Amino acid sequence: MDRDELASQIPKGLWSEAARAARALISARKVAIASHIDADGISAAAVAKSALERRGIASEAMFLKKLDGDAIASIGKVGADLVWFTDLGSGSVSKLEGLHCVVSDHHVPESYGQGASKRGGQALLTDFSTVMHVNPQLHGLSGASELSGSGSTFLVALAIDERNMDLVGLAILGAVGDLQDQKMRRLDGLNRILAKCAEESGVLRIVNDIRYFGRETRPVHKLLEFSSDPFLPRISGNEEGALGFLLELGIELKDGDSWRSWASLEDRERQTILTALRDHLEQNRRRPEVIERLTGEVYEFLREPSGSPLRDAKECSTLLNACGRHAKAQVGLRVCMGDRGEALQEGMALLRDHRSALSKALTWAKGSGVIRMKNIQFFDAGDEIEDTIVGTVAGMLLGSEGADRTAPMVAFAESTEFSATPKSKASARGTQELVSRGMDLSAAIRTAAEKVGGVGGGHNIAAGATIPEDRKDEFLEILDQVVGSQLVSPSRRRA
Repeated sequence: MDRDELASQIPKGLWSEAARAARALISARKVAIASHIDADGISAAAVAKSALERRGIASEAMFLKKLDGDAIASIGKVGADLVWFTDLGSGSVSKLEGLHCVVSDHHVPESYGQGASKRGGQALLTDFSTVMHVNPQLHGLSGASELSGSGSTFLVALAIDERNMDLVGLAILGAVGDLQDQKMRRLDGLNRILAKCAEESGVLRIVNDIRYFGRETRPVHKLLEFSSDPFLPRISGNEEGALGFLLELGIELKDGDSWRSWASLEDRERQTILTALRDHLEQNRRRPEVIERLTGEVYEFLREPSGSPLRDAKECSTLLNACGRHAKAQVGLRVCMGDRGEALQEGMALLRDHRSALSKALTWAKGSGVIRMKNIQFFDAGDEIEDTIVGTVAGMLLGSEGADRTAPMVAFAESTEFSATPKSKASARGTQELVSRGMDLSAAIRTAAEKVGGVGGGHNIAAGATIPEDRKDEFLEILDQVVGSQLVSPSRRRA
């Protein structure tokens, strides 16, 4: 698929804005790239920096947890004549008025100014001539499932130069890292079109397979032990149960002294396990739609060796998250741009540390005591869990055995960012079932945060905020009320 063919499948307004942004970038002498610290943000920054380097345009990439006045001031010190915000900026566009910049993002946009309105459920923003805003949500598409921040950035890169079609794999990496394949068990919308482009170019292989994390690098029994979606009774969280299950099937778990991974199994062995897992779930009275979540599309990068964490998109995105969440996003950027030496080794070490930190944090959270309100539930980690991973822990806790999935999980952690007054990081995670009932955590958490003097935003299923430490109780009360007003009861939805 060439650029023109791809462009014909993109909403006209979205492609026009990407082309407008591309023209501005091409004319720049130096560009400051400001991106988010997660896998989607790091992938997006790699797309942007690669595209600029190919045009001989100087650039400097920086990574931010959030976009506030201090962050914008730090960007100004780079001395660039244009700023490219990637996977960042849409929720704070009003702060960018007068700043010559491109925003290629997918988060829920901020509505503001006299020109702000609503049409078809989509926010329309006042058009500042200095802000070129490339966001699928402004063109009737979902930023939670149809295009990621790295995908929006890829469209701009492609408009800059058709040669940048080979960066499409990074757009897929960012989308998977942003869990955009979770709802349908595959990429959808524009993400799907981009995945097909990557497959046609030989960058990617799309496979229907088990969707548990660790297909390339985890021993098979560990892959099952750490499974959560769907949860496997007496196997998930139970190493002996996972080992016993596989041994009863006659699966050879080792090759010499090395544990075998899922990817190293033969096709017949994988099918034997999948059939047995489906039977196991049926025997434990799991609903058909739960059993279906066992398999779906997975995405393999064919230029990476088998057994590498970079081979599987889920594992690769987790490595990037490990870099970003532990203040080493530049390491992830170098990996995305091809460094398979020092950067990859450092990334692997960060990944090991990240897994250890998550395990310890989840154990702490389980023992802390989750407090249930009418429409939400929460725990306060204080300084026990880093603010960069507390949202991930909230999602893991919500997906664990015995968890209450009828309400979103909100987690607090002490903000590590410098501030004259103490701040708390609030991270919220929900389920697809709650979203189908009308929950929109992005809108809810933004409303609650703004009413207590904070800032917030994100997606309908996952969002975050930074608020004054001494106003957490007020924040929770408002959030509980807003989520309650959003939710439609299951009985009303069926009617």
